[in-house]
Amino acid sequence: MKDAQETSKFSNCIVLVDSITTLLHNLDELEINNPNFTKQANQFNRDITEILQEVSSPDILANFTKTDKLDESLTLAIAQDTSIVIFSWDSRLGGSNPKIKSIALHTNNQKIESFSLDKLSVRCTDIYNLYRETKQPVYLFKGLGQLSGVDFYSSLHAFTVENGLKKTDIFPKNQSSITTDYTLGRPIDFIVSNDASKIFIPNKTYPYNDWGLTYSVLSFDGENYQQQTSQIDFPVNSDSFNGPKNYDNGYLEGSEIPIDTTQKENLTSFTLVFKDSIQIEHNYDPDEETTLLKIMKKNDKTPVVLPFKSYYARLLAKQKQYLFVRLSGTSNHSPLLVYDITKQEYIASISQAGIKLHDEAVLVAQPIEKNNIGEKPKCVANYGDQTAYFQTFILEYRSEYPTIMPTGQQFCGFSE
Repeated sequence: MKDAQETSKFSNCIVLVDSITTLLHNLDELEINNPNFTKQANQFNRDITEILQEVSSPDILANFTKTDKLDESLTLAIAQDTSIVIFSWDSRLGGSNPKIKSIALHTNNQKIESFSLDKLSVRCTDIYNLYRETKQPVYLFKGLGQLSGVDFYSSLHAFTVENGLKKTDIFPKNQSSITTDYTLGRPIDFIVSNDASKIFIPNKTYPYNDWGLTYSVLSFDGENYQQQTSQIDFPVNSDSFNGPKNYDNGYLEGSEIPIDTTQKENLTSFTLVFKDSIQIEHNYDPDEETTLLKIMKKNDKTPVVLPFKSYYARLLAKQKQYLFVRLSGTSNHSPLLVYDITKQEYIASISQAGIKLHDEAVLVAQPIEKNNIGEKPKCVANYGDQTAYFQTFILEYRSEYPTIMPTGQQFCGFSE
């Protein structure tokens, strides 16, 4: 008898899968120039929704999620505890800004509840369970959306299931969702730990992924997410950064110093040799405003070439396999790049107005936008109308995901 029931449930599942596959195929085949396109597309979407909402048995749902016959245009996301499943598909009603439909099926006491997530308009790809000590568990729905043919975004949405599916303000600033956008060919995404206790948010100050990304970190405190900070045990001010006393022969304090420097005939090119036999050739063409850095490791026959078009690149420091390069920018905003010679890749890029090597991290200053200053830090020196305000961060570039964390310290200085 039990085998017969299992066979029946499996057969029901196959019928559902075949029906949805047929509907999705017919939806995809609709000609957008057809005068009845909108009417027919709406009907196909209603039919797909109704089939999913008719799934009444957890066993049928389990078989549904395990089948390998699901149409590839139907995206499936399953919670880690399998208590909630989300199906997403393109309704074809949004043009270049796809309108995504999603149905969530939640298992509760061996019954299935269905919820529409159409307002999110994202393809849900992952679901994370987040357990709180005194309140209902939270589900984090991770989704991918599209704003145009080239503009995309990734988002995280927090929900609880309590007398329905409800948004939950669990992120900083009492938000129920967070979003990061990107363009075609340069995808970036949130990184969520398996237990969702940490969320790494990509920092896009300089959106060139080939320069490496940095991440800010949200940590779960048992009730809500808070931005992860880093404390430093000394006060900072404008003298902490980029002053003459912080440089040694042109390099940041804490950098390895070349054991040999050979100047070329044109004064903008030279070769550096370090104690570990790393050789770096710096070539700058002032006419083209282009810099080339050629890096040669011991016994290498071919150098690694780092080109910077329309930039003057200055090597600020070297620590073992790490190079710290600053590109020309505005007086208060220049990119700092961290390059790993061993991996032959950039591991971080960040906007900065001041840099200080600090232990195995980098202390970075950034200007504060006037509308974000809040309580102004006290200024020792009088800069008058040219007073600028700065906030400071620690960049942990050696982490698996290079992280930037605010120190909570601000200072004032001179704005050129």
